[in-house]
Amino acid sequence: MPRTSQGKFVTEASKVFQKADDFWRAGSYEEARQNYGKAAGLYHERDDVEGEAFALFRLGELELSLDNFEAADKALKAAAALVEHTDYAQNTYGEILIKTAQLDVARGNLAQARTYLKKAKSVLAAIDNRDLLGEVFEQEAYIALLEERETDALSAYRKAADLFRNDGTGLKEASTLRAIARIEMKHKNYDEAHDVLERCRNLYRENGDLLGEASALSAIGCLRYIIRDIANARKALMKSVYLYGKVSHHYAQAESLLYLAGRRF
Repeated sequence: MPRTSQGKFVTEASKVFQKADDFWRAGSYEEARQNYGKAAGLYHERDDVEGEAFALFRLGELELSLDNFEAADKALKAAAALVEHTDYAQNTYGEILIKTAQLDVARGNLAQARTYLKKAKSVLAAIDNRDLLGEVFEQEAYIALLEERETDALSAYRKAADLFRNDGTGLKEASTLRAIARIEMKHKNYDEAHDVLERCRNLYRENGDLLGEASALSAIGCLRYIIRDIANARKALMKSVYLYGKVSHHYAQAESLLYLAGRRF
């Protein structure tokens, strides 16, 4: 893994790794690609197996983000081979398996993706990594949605939310709850959807995520309008408009205003 001390990178390999991350954020993809490869080589020279695997993993993430599926597959499989049987690096191995599953989903290989997720679930359960286990169930839910198995998707999302809650990862729980609410609303389970959205909103607020809170409020407003709770629908939508304005998300703010105006409150 990249080595840091008080937030600063302390080895040449980790410094090169950071440069790669910086290039990626800046949209300089070729420079990022080259530096991830260089970082992997430097970790290899230091016999840092997990560091080398993580650099290759990040390279795979980069290639996947650019839809370079073959390059992503090559990098991720090389990373997995390094840490599959390394006891102290099972967190990294589990994360690689999840990303490989995402790659197969992007390529339409859903059966193969499920195989990788099953392996990831076994690896991560053995080390009790609830955060990454939650991500496994999220991916299973997404595949279920692609296959129009909404009941299975809902079950998987709920398992993910429980894991994120138990791990204390509030923003991930909130995102998962938002997905649950969409399915519940689609099936007209409005009371359940409302309770889930309120929990979602509270989590975003507790974590200082104004954009997430605004999105949850917008959904609450729409839901309250559906059940004809007009006064509270208006309040929720007005709050969402205010929060979208605070974070300068003008497109979403305009959408909420248009919805508010179009409802003839």
